Amino acid sequence: MSLEQIDRLKLIWDEERLTATWLADRTGIDEKRWRSVRAKRVEIRGSEIEQISKIFPEYGYWLLTGIELPEAGQISPMTKKAQ
Repeated sequence: MSLEQIDRLKLIWDEERLTATWLADRTGIDEKRWRSVRAKRVEIRGSEIEQISKIFPEYGYWLLTGIELPEAGQISPMTKKAQ
């Protein structure tokens, strides 16, 4: 997975005011792992993108591709904030 996806995750993290502990509780993925992903010490895994997409389905396609499809309900955190 790409560094761009980590950058997009960081935007979700910031806009939704997430914490590593909150993510760990909801995904079963260790909070140390989430911190490492956020700091770009490790690459984001497909399973982590999948877990974020389950929590925030409106961001799934954008998180994966960087493309918004508002007609399909697929937006970025910036679009959500603007609404």
